[in-house]
Amino acid sequence: MEKIAIISDIHSNIVALEAVLEDIKKRNISRIFCLGDLVLKGSSPCEVVDIIRKRCEIVVKGNADNHAVYPPREHMEWHKEKLGKERIEYLDNLPMYKDIWISGSHVRMFHATKDDFNYRIFDIDPIEKKKIMFQDENGKEPDIVLYGDIHKQYMQKLQNKTIINVGSVGNAVESPNYDETITNMEETTQSYYCILEGEYGSKKRSSIGIQFIRVPYNIQKEIELAKKNGAPSIDSYIMELTTAKYRLLKSSK
Repeated sequence: MEKIAIISDIHSNIVALEAVLEDIKKRNISRIFCLGDLVLKGSSPCEVVDIIRKRCEIVVKGNADNHAVYPPREHMEWHKEKLGKERIEYLDNLPMYKDIWISGSHVRMFHATKDDFNYRIFDIDPIEKKKIMFQDENGKEPDIVLYGDIHKQYMQKLQNKTIINVGSVGNAVESPNYDETITNMEETTQSYYCILEGEYGSKKRSSIGIQFIRVPYNIQKEIELAKKNGAPSIDSYIMELTTAKYRLLKSSK
């Protein structure tokens, strides 16, 4: 049996990433896969990309990674300039999805959906909408899908299939069902990732497990680092980190 750490949505939050990697190390897990959104929002895009390239065996492209390559809004230019040509090329060449086998289950990993990292599937969406997660033009539908994008962990059985969202390392949010009456969100504002356990690479049926992990980290340290480094849209970023309330970032320029 092998344990694999599945991380996603770091969003340049180096403090959160280091906390998660330390937790992974304590659990003696050496294999790490990343489901995209390495960059945008946080303090340290270059450091995060470099660490992910070094530590992760599989990395797929997220919408934020694509926005760093082809920035549609002004505040994203800061991240592109910081990253530089070589890192931008790395992000641009990341695959959209990756298939693996573990304990006889065909597992597909992507950021949002297999062919579109901008098509968002929430935990509360109807079953009919979620069926797109398993569609395959070659008839090779996966048994399990692992994805990120919505920054919120959940698992659901769906007509002999399983959907797993691994949550966000660097930007956990309560969306779309945020409750304005809750003032203390410390239970949510942590780093999230998953552990997949089984016989990696095997098509023979055997036991398989999924574990949801949450790791507290020093949010104030990340905020101060973001301010020091001149990260844009800092007010929106602070709000998301401290309240778990999602808001589209606007340019601070």
